[in-house]
This record gives sequence, structure tokens and C-alpha cells, in this order.
Amino acid sequence: MKKYSYDDVDILIADQNLQLRAGLKGMLHQSGFRDIKDVGTHEQLVDEVKIKSPDLILCDVDLPGGDVCETIVELRHKKCGFNPFASIILFIDEPTQDVVSRASRAGVDDLQIKPIVAQKVLDRVQYLVEKRKPFVVTTDYIGPDRRTGHRPGTQKIDAIDVPNSLKDKATGIFNERKFREDVENAFWNINSQKIERQAYQIAYLVDRIVPAYQAKQFNKESMTQCARLVDVSKDIAHRLEDSDFNHLSGLVATLETVAESLWKSGTLPKQKDLELLPELSAAISATFKSVKAAAPFADEIIHSVQDKYQK
Repeated sequence: MKKYSYDDVDILIADQNLQLRAGLKGMLHQSGFRDIKDVGTHEQLVDEVKIKSPDLILCDVDLPGGDVCETIVELRHKKCGFNPFASIILFIDEPTQDVVSRASRAGVDDLQIKPIVAQKVLDRVQYLVEKRKPFVVTTDYIGPDRRTGHRPGTQKIDAIDVPNSLKDKATGIFNERKFREDVENAFWNINSQKIERQAYQIAYLVDRIVPAYQAKQFNKESMTQCARLVDVSKDIAHRLEDSDFNHLSGLVATLETVAESLWKSGTLPKQKDLELLPELSAAISATFKSVKAAAPFADEIIHSVQDKYQK
């Protein structure tokens, strides 16, 4: 690791074990790292991420005071701190299916099983400098690409090379202003992909919810799907404000109203809600397939749908 300079790399260690933190700090200092902060609670972790947006986070999954995986999801979605692309190594006691699954869904870069071995941590840091994986965006995930290949019959999702401040600082090319611009540009791209994934999710849910109602086979799974449709419509509405798809805002606002109405109606839906959902879903999908005419086409659909909904 001598070919890299780690003086300026900002590291945050978050673990309730003071001895572990002290040992890691000593090891990292010997390897050339100088800017190291350590904390022992979840609240302190969140505060440090918001204030400093570290380049590398070494964190225990069981940090007391909150849900670490949930916080990592918020970080990846740029709801906690400035840098959603921070490198994250998570410490776990045992690689149980539940822990590994939660950590993977959160978007961490790597898992290390306790007791922590200093050399393994250093090896992973070097890997993150040299070979960090690009990010992918799905309906509910933003993080390193864990795919081994494209599965036939599934939607193809492109990987995104994201800014890596750990690499930039280690190789001596870090520029604060450029990095912030790169983060904004990369997240703009991610936000656009997220909207597109959500549009596909809307179609998927509507294609299952409406037939279930019509066949009088609406069950617990259907209710879950209906609640999911409300959440997706709210999420996409929020994201449209900072995207190239703002022309969809009227359609999505109407979808959100219809989805909430359907959810509140339980097993006795309004007929106009059932009729409008497929129309809204088709209109949202169509605007993605007709980019040049998207805005006027969306306006035409919005007026048509709103007229029907207000009757």
C-alpha cells in the first residue's frame, strides 16, 4: 500500500468497543492514515456523516441506538450526508443469512467478520482504491453492483461509475470542487434511473392489483402491493423535482391520489379508481418510450385523466 498517500483520507470508525476502535486507529495510523475519527453510538455516527461526509466508514452493524443498515440506505439515497458514494466496510459478528441480506440490501461495499484482522481491512481498502465496483440502481437499491451476469427475462440495468473520494485522495488527484460537481452529476443520473425503475414497478404492481380486485380475489398480498404502490408513487413524485422527467409530475400526482384512494377503500374500491390505474400506468410508461413528444403527450393524458377523476 506504499504507492498511495492516505494523509488526507477521512475515515470514520463506528463501534461500541473502545478497544477495537483504538486498535484500528493505531493500525491505520501506522499505514499512513492521519484523519481518523471514532465514535461509539449510532447517533454519533449519523452526526459525523452529516457534518463531514467521510471517504471511508468502518462500522459495526450492531452499533447501539439505531439501525445501521437503515442509515446506510439513507446515505446511499443522499438523505444523510453529502457523499452518497462513501466506501463502507461493515463489521458483523456472524455471517447469518439475515445479517448478510440486510447489509447487502443497504449497499455496503464489504463485510468483515469479527474479530477484525488489521491486514484484511487494509487489503479491502486497497481493493476499494483500485477495483471498487460500479453502482447499480433498482426500485429499492442503490449501491455496488453484486451481479455476476444479466439474468435472461429480466430488465437490463446499466452500471454507473461513481465518484470515489477514497481513490482520488489516495492517488493525489482529489479536488473538492470537482468532486462535489461529480457527486451532483452522478446522483442526477442515479435519480433518473431510479425514476425509470419506479415507472416499471408501477406497471408491475398495477398489473397485479387491478385483476385481483376485478376477480374478487383481493387478499393480504394484494393489500401489500397496494401499500407499495402508494410508497412508489410518493417516491417518484419527490424525485421528479430534480430530474429531466418533470413533465410526469401531473400524472404521478394523480396516480398518488388514486393509489391512496384505493388503499383507503380496502376491499370496496371505487370503480373509477380501478379504471384509471391502468390508464395512468400506461401513460407513465409511454412517456418514457416517447421522449421527444413526452411533455405534450403527458399534458394531453393528464387533462384526460383529471377530467375523468373529477367526474
